[in-house]
Amino acid sequence: MMDRDERVAIVQAIFGCEPIEAARLTDNLRFATAEPATTIAFQGDESRDCQLVVAGAVGLHALGSEGQYTQVATVEMGEIFGAFPDAGTHAVEAVAQEAVELLIIGTAQLRELARNHASIATGLAALYAGQLSNVLGRLVARVTLTADGRVYSELFDLVDDDGIIAPIPVVSALAIRAQTARETASKAITKLEKRGVLERAKDHWKIISPRMLEDMTI
Repeated sequence: MMDRDERVAIVQAIFGCEPIEAARLTDNLRFATAEPATTIAFQGDESRDCQLVVAGAVGLHALGSEGQYTQVATVEMGEIFGAFPDAGTHAVEAVAQEAVELLIIGTAQLRELARNHASIATGLAALYAGQLSNVLGRLVARVTLTADGRVYSELFDLVDDDGIIAPIPVVSALAIRAQTARETASKAITKLEKRGVLERAKDHWKIISPRMLEDMTI
């Protein structure tokens, strides 16, 4: 479990606020974990908290008129979900896609902190704006890219400056973020290997040609 200093550092990185404001915010946070496939929040239930994802990813699923769930978004590390600025009901079901670590704060507490501390309010606005941009980008990708292209787009986002992807992504989680089947994602990755774009190592993947991977994002 993270100690207080780690939580303060994470909060400061997420909100972009000063250390003193990050410490104030941290003092109001609770820490929670969830195993893969655990339902964190049920659609229609009361929502009085905001959850910050500090590890893992959370899928947001909506129950349709035909009784089937459809994933509408993914909340990744450094992103937020829940009720803000007022308490309400969960419009979607939140499910852990992998092992998840959360920092949780009451909606009313976060609202008051934002009202009283400008840097927290500014950080919160930037957080929501960035998250909206990410969601719109994923929606555009779903409309304009092929299933393989969406997988490659997700992989491209994971590549560091040295062409390394570490830790090795969980294929099923990657498929969910790309909104496709696990088998499709696995086959797309195999295609990269056969074309010499990707090499697998024990603890990482190496993208030999990030430019070629980007070009395959169609």
